[in-house]
Amino acid sequence: MKIAVILFILLVNVQAEIKPVSSKEFYLSVIKDFDRLEKLKIPDPISENPINTELLVAFQGEKLKGYIRELSTTTGCDSACLPLNYTTFYNAKGEFIALRSREGLTKKNHAPMTPDDYSRLEMIVLLAPPEFSKVNHPKELTDAISGETLKKYQNIVVPEAAYSTLRVHLYNQQTIEEIKKLKK
Repeated sequence: MKIAVILFILLVNVQAEIKPVSSKEFYLSVIKDFDRLEKLKIPDPISENPINTELLVAFQGEKLKGYIRELSTTTGCDSACLPLNYTTFYNAKGEFIALRSREGLTKKNHAPMTPDDYSRLEMIVLLAPPEFSKVNHPKELTDAISGETLKKYQNIVVPEAAYSTLRVHLYNQQTIEEIKKLKK
């Protein structure tokens, strides 16, 4: 009985120390000094079930500080890939500044992306490789038999995460276009 009580006390103490980060704290880690968020409806022409239809606009008083888009999607293929849950951040000019994932993004065989993978993914998003415009379906990035990324795409994707890279790129480009429409 004493062991059960000790385990219960330890469990309660561990849970008390785990404090989930609020959305505002999470957003403030990238876009500094905002005090208000406005929600705007935007289209989601990428997902089969368009659920990514919200763009957050961050303000400090009346000053525009940036844009935030929470995304929950698939990689676009019908394989066993885990969903992509992440947030993209844009400055007041509508330029991409960061990508963060609370749950973590994964690669082939559900291996977690490393900090280097995230850095590479952000660089790819910034560069917006024109080769992606020629891809009609994520599976066109990989060999149909081995599943390996085709050589012509290896330099523009995160290794072992071609599908995820393409999907993040597509949403980034679509978000930038929506922000441009707002600025007109």
